[in-house]
Amino acid sequence: MNFDLIFSCILIITALLYSTLILAITAGAFRKSKSMPGGYAIKNYYSQGETVSHSKGVLRVSVILPVRNEFKTVTSCLNDFAMQDYPGECFEIIVSDDFSEDYTVEKVRRWANEHPELKLTILKTEQNTEENRGKKRAIERAVAIAAGDIILTTDADTNHGKSWIASMAGGFGKKDVRMVLGPVGFTGEKGIFQKVQVIEFLGLMGVTAGSASLGFSLMCNGANLAYSRQAFIETGGFSGNNDFHSGDDQFLMMKIRRQFGGSSVVFLKEKEAIALTAPCATWNDFWEQRLRWVSKSFGYRDALVIFSGALTFGFPLLIFIGGIAGIFNPMVLLLSSFLWFVKILVEYPLVWLMAGFFEKKRLLNYYFAAQVFQFFYSLTVSVAGQFSMYSWKGRRFRK
Repeated sequence: MNFDLIFSCILIITALLYSTLILAITAGAFRKSKSMPGGYAIKNYYSQGETVSHSKGVLRVSVILPVRNEFKTVTSCLNDFAMQDYPGECFEIIVSDDFSEDYTVEKVRRWANEHPELKLTILKTEQNTEENRGKKRAIERAVAIAAGDIILTTDADTNHGKSWIASMAGGFGKKDVRMVLGPVGFTGEKGIFQKVQVIEFLGLMGVTAGSASLGFSLMCNGANLAYSRQAFIETGGFSGNNDFHSGDDQFLMMKIRRQFGGSSVVFLKEKEAIALTAPCATWNDFWEQRLRWVSKSFGYRDALVIFSGALTFGFPLLIFIGGIAGIFNPMVLLLSSFLWFVKILVEYPLVWLMAGFFEKKRLLNYYFAAQVFQFFYSLTVSVAGQFSMYSWKGRRFRK
């Protein structure tokens, strides 16, 4: 067998595997999630002797906001917390500072003084050592003092509707749920670059929703994430992956699914649960963000995540190689081009579904541009993310 035939067979098999995965995830994403209204606890909600503290049946929630140099956005986020329709006595806010170098903490303190009706704790440590730095450490410090049954994390550059806490807490309506993946969307997009980001991110949200619905959650986003405090403790929290500066969401999700089963992680497809943020303003910001996301992939130990990641990277790579090989054999070029078209076609229903959910269908005209953009950037960032350093909040990291 010559090279062209062997390569074509591998490409076709990879295309079939990838298409099967995406179609299965799409089917899962079409399922409707169900939540308990208002985060009301039910009898025997937790197993293995866990107890739930509640006021009139309402779960207690600790909203954890890790911050570093968030002077420009933190007030808007806190204002959203003040508008929540969740019972005030049933949730607390913990702002955990990651050694901000601006006036973030002072601004939070001023805001807290203006809202004495809310329970807000500012967590700040003076021991600026390597062991205490980073988002994971900031969250760990907050979880250690949290009084809630449910830990709800978000980012300071996000905004939320008035029923955000109630909706996310309501995601724990089933006995075996330990983690709720909240939807994250973009808002305020301007120009082609940001609109293409929206379309590309809708696909990521679709994979998050669909895979969780099928019981093999592959992705999550720490900008909107809730989990049982008890589950965090039982799984060891972030221990075992502290060498990676990012991954406060992904690694924890995989640990919870591995210990408590596939049904313990659910995606909440409820509009009230959406957290909104702005797309990256510049190419450099986008590149640094994606380097950060990819950098932790060497730490994955979950077979499902590794397999899907390899398939997601391998299929476009084979198409790219086929395009180069097509210079010498037009049939290989034709096959590679056809399978790229199949990839674009197979992914469209998932993006279309999430565009409807996030009310972004007007941007579907940019779908093909987003596919071209994703095809080339994903290959380069997947490789660069394993070796290049990236910047985050004024710090430089390798992984």
